[in-house]
Amino acid sequence: MCKITCIKRLLFASNFIFWLAGAAILGIGIWTEIDPGQFYAFIDNTGYSLPAKLLMAPGGFVMIVGFLGCCGTIKESRFLLRVYFACLLLTFAAEAVAGILGFLYREKIDEAITNRLRDEIQTKYGVTVDAAADQVVDNLQIELKCCGIVNFTDWAGSKWQEKNTLLEVPLSCCKEGESTSTCNSKAGFDASKINQEGCLEKLKEFVNNHLFILGAAGVPVAGIQV
Repeated sequence: MCKITCIKRLLFASNFIFWLAGAAILGIGIWTEIDPGQFYAFIDNTGYSLPAKLLMAPGGFVMIVGFLGCCGTIKESRFLLRVYFACLLLTFAAEAVAGILGFLYREKIDEAITNRLRDEIQTKYGVTVDAAADQVVDNLQIELKCCGIVNFTDWAGSKWQEKNTLLEVPLSCCKEGESTSTCNSKAGFDASKINQEGCLEKLKEFVNNHLFILGAAGVPVAGIQV
């Protein structure tokens, strides 16, 4: 009798841990999906969200499975326990795939971000009638405190500068607190008044950090469930 009671308690504790793990990876998946926010224009077609979605689905599923496991243990239902172990196998596979993709997609996304950023800055910014398209680049440069692709000189020769010959860079390149009327003017231009680092490396770092966390969460949790 004591052995059966101990086994039931052990199974219940294990199921509760799985439930907590499911809640954790669901939360990480949601955070990875929504945190990029205004930067999504640069990564929406890169496959960035695929690993996050693959992690969210099993995360929610694990919470349900963990609940079934607890119920099966308490009621000593063989059927519920069988369903529990079958579902556990499926979620293990999904979490492992999501974690691996989180690591593998980093290189692919780097290339896609580079092409998208170059296109936006050199050919589209200040040219299209869609103000929202320009705002995407401005938000990127303001939030990440960057300017241009590799550095601020990338604005030279851009379509935007062809239309703004008296300006060196867009206003969004200016450092916080600098005069908005002179900081980006070609007349007496002072590079110390603008953010000189390029946006490419900063955006890559932002995305890669998210994918690393995603991979670091998915693979170990899948391993624990084994």
